[in-house]
Amino acid sequence: MSNETSLREDISFLRHLAESGRNGPILGGIFLAAAGVVFGSACFLDFAAMQGMFPVRGGPLWLGASAVFTLLWFVLFFRMKASGKKVQSASSASFGMIWSAIAPGVLTAFGTTLLIAHQTQNNAVLAAYVPVIYAFYGTAWFASGALAKRSWMFIAALGSFAYAFVVALMAASPYLSVAMGAGLLLLLTLPGLKLAAGEARA
Repeated sequence: MSNETSLREDISFLRHLAESGRNGPILGGIFLAAAGVVFGSACFLDFAAMQGMFPVRGGPLWLGASAVFTLLWFVLFFRMKASGKKVQSASSASFGMIWSAIAPGVLTAFGTTLLIAHQTQNNAVLAAYVPVIYAFYGTAWFASGALAKRSWMFIAALGSFAYAFVVALMAASPYLSVAMGAGLLLLLTLPGLKLAAGEARA
């Protein structure tokens, strides 16, 4: 009898986790929103530098943006810890894990693209890296939507996959940086703010 009771309690607990994950808040949206703003702004500044309106571009600009985001990440992380908010659902934990895995994936894709460009002595290869970013985002939104049962995340996923083709078609355009910045705001910042708003209401 005790084994049956324990089994029912385990099933009830798992059901509670699933239901809270589907209906409860998902933590971490503010980090996506911040990433979209910081790196989206870097894209716009890169375009401004190409037009002679900003003194820094290329590697130094992206290193600076990475430093700013790292600092901002720590500020947001410790602010979240101070608020006492904790991951309380499997879906929220999965969301954090999925997006945490995206960062090393994007960096690996960037590093390997740089390596290919160096070996082939063809910098045009670097443009192929840009659609990969949005393909990663699409994968993350799709997996997050499937686990959390949030239909709007599938829209973000499809938008990310479609945007990969948009930036691929603009590979030779001087406005590629502008398109990249707009995509980051649209596919990271706006969904991130939506998640953050849901977290604030909970």
